[in-house]
Amino acid sequence: MFFFFISILAGILTVLAPCILPLLPIIIGSSNTEVEKKISLKSLRIIFSLSVSVIVFTLLLKASTLLIDIPNSFWTGFSGITITILGLVMIFPRIWSKIPVVNKIKNSGNKSLATGHQKANHKGDYIVGLSLGPVFSTCSPTYLFIIATVLPASFGVGLIYLLGFTFGLVISLLLVAYFGQIIVNKVTNNSKKSEITKKVFGVIILVVGLSIITGLDKDFEAWILDSGYGATIEFEDKLIEEFGALGSDDKKDSSNQNVEIPSYLKRVFPNTDWSQTDSSIEKAMSGGPGKDGIPAVDNPKFVLASEFSKGDNTLAVVMNSGGVVKAYPYNILTWHEIVNDTVGDKEVSVTFCPLCGSAVVYDRELLEGVTTLGVSGSLIESNMVMYDRDTESLWQQSTGEAIAGDYFGTELDLVQFQLLTMGEVKNNYPNALVLSEDTGHNRDYSLNPYSGYEDSEGFIFPPSNNDTTYPSKEIMIAFDYMEIPASIPMNQIQEGGNYTETISVGEINISKSNGEITISDSSGQTIPFYFEMWFSWAVQNQDNGEVIDLK
Repeated sequence: MFFFFISILAGILTVLAPCILPLLPIIIGSSNTEVEKKISLKSLRIIFSLSVSVIVFTLLLKASTLLIDIPNSFWTGFSGITITILGLVMIFPRIWSKIPVVNKIKNSGNKSLATGHQKANHKGDYIVGLSLGPVFSTCSPTYLFIIATVLPASFGVGLIYLLGFTFGLVISLLLVAYFGQIIVNKVTNNSKKSEITKKVFGVIILVVGLSIITGLDKDFEAWILDSGYGATIEFEDKLIEEFGALGSDDKKDSSNQNVEIPSYLKRVFPNTDWSQTDSSIEKAMSGGPGKDGIPAVDNPKFVLASEFSKGDNTLAVVMNSGGVVKAYPYNILTWHEIVNDTVGDKEVSVTFCPLCGSAVVYDRELLEGVTTLGVSGSLIESNMVMYDRDTESLWQQSTGEAIAGDYFGTELDLVQFQLLTMGEVKNNYPNALVLSEDTGHNRDYSLNPYSGYEDSEGFIFPPSNNDTTYPSKEIMIAFDYMEIPASIPMNQIQEGGNYTETISVGEINISKSNGEITISDSSGQTIPFYFEMWFSWAVQNQDNGEVIDLK
């Protein structure tokens, strides 16, 4: 939302550039006198074609970036540096006029401008407007803001910023065209005031750019998250969803008429095969941050368990494979939700959804090319929706099922793991490797952005049904046995306990030793399991799930 409104302001301030002021009489149109207040058709034609030119010019730049696989780390630096340069240019405007490429584009535009003036007809007016597009874009340094925000963003978000900029530009030009030479004189005569306005705006932009470069913008984001996760559901997401409906009166995918796919999902995932979609996708909603807004950790680093500095009561997902033991503490998983890693001989994704407490480890070898998983930014019944980076199929986190795309109907294999405190990790596995806080992302891992959520009965995104058999946030151990989903309240399994319980398809054995839980069938075959809050497991398995109560 912040960038969107700055985009509009950047468009408005474009007309204050020194090299733009001499061009404003062209916008006024020869049919107006100094005292006449009206907008001539000539002015409207020029303003319309100018707006089209700015949009097309920018989208061509955007299209060129879509052809190249550019990492997010580059765009972070690019945005920060570009916005910082914009701030400096607005504070010291002479810098801009000395850039060779700016003068080259401006001179080229001026030649087309002269050609348009020679054609004293409608066609000439459109030529004038089209030629003014590159001139207005490059002559005014505020256009740098659009470059710095549109190119790194997804197409939908970038288009919104661009339309905001163009809207601000058009509003200012319409005012110029309506009030005529009077407003041009006032702008010129008050150039000192306009310079002060631009310098103030430049300082604000400079601060924004430096905050992106230094990562302070992420600290601000963390503060917002810590003050309440719901605050991150911003106006931008609503705008994206609204714009997502442009060009189509029907939200249903043309190749899958029985499923109503949220328009924002189709815009965020244009490469997904929506012809294969589960009806549960209709309940999908934005969780606030967009695609990869919660960044998965793709290149995890590790430290020894003894180097873990947070409290020993910190929960961690623990894997023991091929003689390698790795622990993934919740204080890091809460901020990233997915860690793509190799443990022993297994390519895995360690996943955690803070809103429903679901901790699950999946084997990625089923996926072609052993692709990684990312956070889509969407939720279904408060449970994270993941996506694979190869086909952009969407996956339900707690079930591991592909609910849309090329892998539709496929289910990822569970990998056995434990949920232990870091104190238990240090006691059981003193040589364990623990996920390092050096993730490549600037987060305060001592803070919990969802502090108090797990201890309350309230929801940020209420489920469609809330079974009150157990407290909504009680952690359940969930598993499938002979295709029957079952769960056990985790706090009912006592240390050193051994239990034999019966469900509709047979007996299972449950035990706990040194904090580690084992579930097996009557033949001794281990049954993999995961962890999930009661409300989330119940809403997904209310029709055929079975609960084992050890009390």
